[in-house]
Amino acid sequence: MVGVRKISAAARGLLVLGAVVLLISLFLFPWFTVTGSRPELPAGTYNGLGSTELLNTLAKGPWAWIAFAWLFISAIVAIAVAAMGRRTHNFGTSGILVLILYFLLLFVAANLVNQQASGANAAVSITYGFVAAVAGSVLIEAGSRLPSPVPTKPGVPAKDLGKEKA
Repeated sequence: MVGVRKISAAARGLLVLGAVVLLISLFLFPWFTVTGSRPELPAGTYNGLGSTELLNTLAKGPWAWIAFAWLFISAIVAIAVAAMGRRTHNFGTSGILVLILYFLLLFVAANLVNQQASGANAAVSITYGFVAAVAGSVLIEAGSRLPSPVPTKPGVPAKDLGKEKA
């Protein structure tokens, strides 16, 4: 029987720090700046919520809200994992993949809008909030993968691991 792997205090700290950075970047920091005068892709600075609304408008569906919810859930799960002290993987990685999809969809949308008609072009650039969201997801994944300081076996206290008889 395999025991549940507990995480260290440093791993808990990384999980909480990553979750806080991700949550702050979702709601407060700007993610993308759109320039140009295309009505399909309005110029402005968009945070996580604004980027989600813009992608929903472009995709004509609630798909970006699912991605936004996943980012929010992965931050909340990171805090819960830090509180419980149990090891879990891939929430940070999935957050990074969702953020890459955000960027790719906005980049492709800008290129498609530019090809549809002549005139003013639209451009999308990444701002510090998006980079902070990626960094938060990286910290969440790093915290979930940080090795435990003491290997554990079920039913054996950590101080008695070296004294076990075969």
